[in-house]
Amino acid sequence: MSGQHLLKIGTVALAMFGTVAAAQDAQPAGEGAQVAASEPFAPSWSDEEIAHVAEMLTGTWQTAEPVAEFGSETDGAVRIVMQIWPVPVAGVDNALYVETARADELGEPYRQAIFALYRYKDNIRLRTYEFRLPAESLGAMVGTWAAPDYFPSTSRESLIATLDVELEETSGGYAGATPYPYPTGEKGAVEMTSRVELYPERMVTADRGFDANGQVVWGAESSSQWTWNKIENPVKVIHFDKGVVAVEYAHPEGDAIQPGDSLHMHYSGWTGDGNMFDSSRPRQRPYVFAWPAPGRLIDGWNIAAEGMTVGTKRRLIIPSEAGYGERGQPRANIPPNATLYFEIELMHFDRPEPQPEESSEQPEGEHSDHDGHDHGDGG
Repeated sequence: MSGQHLLKIGTVALAMFGTVAAAQDAQPAGEGAQVAASEPFAPSWSDEEIAHVAEMLTGTWQTAEPVAEFGSETDGAVRIVMQIWPVPVAGVDNALYVETARADELGEPYRQAIFALYRYKDNIRLRTYEFRLPAESLGAMVGTWAAPDYFPSTSRESLIATLDVELEETSGGYAGATPYPYPTGEKGAVEMTSRVELYPERMVTADRGFDANGQVVWGAESSSQWTWNKIENPVKVIHFDKGVVAVEYAHPEGDAIQPGDSLHMHYSGWTGDGNMFDSSRPRQRPYVFAWPAPGRLIDGWNIAAEGMTVGTKRRLIIPSEAGYGERGQPRANIPPNATLYFEIELMHFDRPEPQPEESSEQPEGEHSDHDGHDHGDGG
């Protein structure tokens, strides 16, 4: 089941809410390489009530029930997971980054968006934004909710507002709806409305589409309402040396890699501006290297591969110090002092055969006298 035709929950409800120079090949970082912004990111909310709503939104949400594909009652049904976390966005106050994915494909979100909270007269509104960027460019953002200091530089100019939901305080939470219909082309509708109920541990979203005659064409039935529960984050975040962060989406049981193993790794890499500078996947040929490989691999790869088993999937955030430093990598269009973003998957590894230990026993037919010199038959 692909995100392309996956769910109305993805296209509507969550609108709310030769030789290739491998870019992980090593190059000296140089002096003065930067690790991260000097001031760690900390969200600054406009007022206490907005902070309260933002705190309620922040976290990991999962649909209470599996959600089916279009035209299917049960086939392909799967729970959906939504990550909502504060991030810095230039020109947008009170911003939160949103990733939505199938529960079995957490590292491959089919929707990415920005939520923003703002005051409209006496009420709080939740505005949703879509990115004006190619889908390929959004790969750099995946998993960066775990390390907002490294959230790729984003501004209001790269976003397009989609709809607003006006919130009012209720008993224990907030509820609201779009103040007027919004244009849509979804399944024969020309406009749509949305509503939401928000509580500290539960959220309900619902949408309805109308045709040109004002008739409801989808969303009237209860199946167009989704209940979300806040859950413990199933994604593991690992902080390594030199500021390297790994967001781990899968870690099957099995032997972990050891120094000297030959790793077969699929990967894609981005710079913070969304440029995918390299990927093994179109070549359908994993990158093979003996691990660790100081001098051949950038430090970030040597560091972040630790502990992987076959099938492990990680998103890596590699600061400049553990990447190409102030020199960059011109062959791969990587600028100086660039933070790098990778997705990696360990497909296979080969372990060298252990070498036999040298025996301390004397070979048969040889003897040693008191002065320590070996003597053979002619001795």
